[in-house]
Amino acid sequence: MDLVYFGYEWEVESKELEKEFMKNVETAFPQVKLVDAYDSIKGYRREVFLEDSMKQEYYAWLIGDGWMEASLTLQLLMRDESTKEEFEKIWKLAKTKYPEAFKPEN
Repeated sequence: MDLVYFGYEWEVESKELEKEFMKNVETAFPQVKLVDAYDSIKGYRREVFLEDSMKQEYYAWLIGDGWMEASLTLQLLMRDESTKEEFEKIWKLAKTKYPEAFKPEN
């Protein structure tokens, strides 16, 4: 469903970011399955598996909890013109569910 990147072994904070993500996502989605996808070239990564019915909620949570840039799937959705509407729906859901993560509009 997703692949989340945390950085490389020579970056001090990478492993801590991975641990923080795991704790946060397991709290938000107790049914999540996380698989270690570490690679010496790509660094610390986790495969994330959830039921299809939880996809929108998960992607909105990534935005609201500050993990959007680490998510391969969200990065692809955001950049692909053919998935623009899907990304906009997720963005709106995130703004509704996690308003504290967004700066107030003037």
